[in-house]
Amino acid sequence: MYKHITGIIITIAVMIAAIPSHTYAERDTNKEEVYEFLQNAFQAQVELSGEERSMNEVDELLEPYFSEEAKNQFLKENLVSENGKYFTLGGDAAAYYIPFFTYSDNTKVVEEKGKVYVYEYFPENHEGPVGYDSHYEGILLTEQGGKMKVVKFLGENIPGKIIIKAEGGQKAAKQTSFKTPETNWQNKPSYQFGFLLNPFDVMFRSGSMLLSDNQGILALFEQQELNGQLAAN
Repeated sequence: MYKHITGIIITIAVMIAAIPSHTYAERDTNKEEVYEFLQNAFQAQVELSGEERSMNEVDELLEPYFSEEAKNQFLKENLVSENGKYFTLGGDAAAYYIPFFTYSDNTKVVEEKGKVYVYEYFPENHEGPVGYDSHYEGILLTEQGGKMKVVKFLGENIPGKIIIKAEGGQKAAKQTSFKTPETNWQNKPSYQFGFLLNPFDVMFRSGSMLLSDNQGILALFEQQELNGQLAAN
């Protein structure tokens, strides 16, 4: 019996060591890719104010980063022409630019049904040349032709479910308690339903609970064995 128990403990330990690290590595990589993409998209917008260009050159500069709708929206608001050449005037409060994200933990990246929402909450700031009240700023990304594109400037219109999803995920990541519940967690509906949705996560959490209990997993099996003997008598 103890050999069997040892095998279970080793299996749980391997899952704890391998699965979470792989998952978080993928999330970090995706987030960094989004950050880099947005920084490059913003740089493309800024470059339009550096020199005069033909309309074809303007399109070539923006095309890798913006959908046609988002590009036209930006150009309609910011592009000016002179002697058949085009450029932007820019400015601290220019519309339809990539927001001044901090690209930190405050910048949220949320995937929802093939769409990627990127947003950040900016506390009020009335110092400097441009002051503003507390507000959200965000954009929407989707894949077009196998490439990521900015498809919409959301401004403050971040869907409530996206904010809840981001904040809920952040709170869950901070929960590191491994205390064993006083009730029998194996028979709780939340445990059983959770196992159907995400068996690896449940096995990780339940394994941690068993290993941290004062009596441990050995006591659990011994209790089951004793119950069997009593029932037989």
